[in-house]
Amino acid sequence: MLICAILDQKIDSRKNGDDCTFNGYLEDYLSLETTELDPVLKEAFAAIQEKEPETKIAVGLRSEINNDAISNQIIRYKDVFKLNGKPLIYPYVLYLKKENNEKALLVVPYSSYGFIKAKGLYYCMTEPGSEFIDCKNDIVAICSDSAEKIVDTFTSLFTARAGALQRGIDRISFTNYEDLKAAALKAAEQLKEEAPAVLAALEDRSAKISEYVTEWFLLKKVLYVQYMVNKNILNSVHEGNVKKQRNQAKINADEITFLSYSEMWRTTGAPAEEEAEEAAPEETPAEA
Repeated sequence: MLICAILDQKIDSRKNGDDCTFNGYLEDYLSLETTELDPVLKEAFAAIQEKEPETKIAVGLRSEINNDAISNQIIRYKDVFKLNGKPLIYPYVLYLKKENNEKALLVVPYSSYGFIKAKGLYYCMTEPGSEFIDCKNDIVAICSDSAEKIVDTFTSLFTARAGALQRGIDRISFTNYEDLKAAALKAAEQLKEEAPAVLAALEDRSAKISEYVTEWFLLKKVLYVQYMVNKNILNSVHEGNVKKQRNQAKINADEITFLSYSEMWRTTGAPAEEEAEEAAPEETPAEA
């Protein structure tokens, strides 16, 4: 099934569906009083709608974690398999059928490490077993602070190959795998540092905990898959040995630090070091 046909079938919350919060024409979405977009996306989406009035958008598209995907099994991040329902959320998917071509642009709002999230969501969306697997050459993922870049990318979907477009987008965010890995490790640490205080302030933590687990999962996913699809690394580092490449990819993904599912439920908001000190029993001469 082609990409637009799949997305057209998604039922949004307006029709009591749980696939997404909105699915319909971009023009209609932009006209809703409840629509809230940051300035970059507001400008980009308005320009796209003006250029291509038939463009549609799926907002907050949700999907399950594919427990059977080989990469997910190898990553073996157990906490992500504890999440119920459809924890993966694709913020905005713009899609259009034009001149017998069907294309989609996955858009993630800009943030310091948003490009990694966009890449991770793309890998989930197009992995073996996904309903979009046959559409992987029709989807591009982007996170940009430039409205013009988002508009140009959407327009180029119909004139350039998706793979070439994606590689061009990637090069803006990271020059090589080591740069990507460094950014992913920093993003993981940032999430780990902020989580205790954020969770402690919530009466119901379930949704936020699910979000944190998903974020760490995407970081692991990117480090694993991006390493595995790099043929230059396979040949120059691992001498063509896929088994060695896979083992190193797993090691890279394992370097992502995180708070465990149970830790996030127990957190009081104090930094981990303070909690450890409070929990530690006083030393006695015998213990010393």
